[in-house]
Amino acid sequence: MSLTDSAYNGINGLMLGMGIATLPVINGEVLFGAMLGAWLVTTTRTNFKTWQRIGSWLLSAGVGYLFTPAAHPLASFLTEGVTAFLCALIVIPISIKLMRWIDGAGLGEIIRHLRGRR
Repeated sequence: MSLTDSAYNGINGLMLGMGIATLPVINGEVLFGAMLGAWLVTTTRTNFKTWQRIGSWLLSAGVGYLFTPAAHPLASFLTEGVTAFLCALIVIPISIKLMRWIDGAGLGEIIRHLRGRR
């Protein structure tokens, strides 16, 4: 065993022990697109405090990044970055509208709507 092998194994053991070696791979293009979309969402809100802007930016960027794998096959003509940008812009407003509808609707109305009867 050479010195480089033992150093490499030592570094791997240290990283594994710290949990760093098991981190998932981050797609830079998707992350950048989600961050740009989140930035656009955040800058259009004028009445937010600083901590609300940071929270909104993190939420939109996270949602954009997480929804990209689901949305990209539906819009395969777009790059992953553009898909992440659009997800960051669209998912939160749709989620808020859906949440408001569910809060205002009764259980029977929701079931009828899901079954296709109006």
